[in-house]
Amino acid sequence: MDAIKKKMQAMKIEKDNALDRADAAEEKVRQMTDKLERIEEELRDTQKKMMQTENDLDKAQEDLAVANTNLE
Repeated sequence: MDAIKKKMQAMKIEKDNALDRADAAEEKVRQMTDKLERIEEELRDTQKKMMQTENDLDKAQEDLAVANTNLE
């Protein structure tokens, strides 16, 4: 009977440890998901800024071409 109780106690401890590891893994997944969302948002913002900069460059090049034409 003692052997069964010891085995049950060992299994309970093993289960508790497994649950703790699962909880820790779930928390890590939540943290990584949050980090991924922040990075994706930062990427979208950077892409918008890059597009605006490219548009500004195009406009500046057009203005330069017009100015050069007017100088001729």
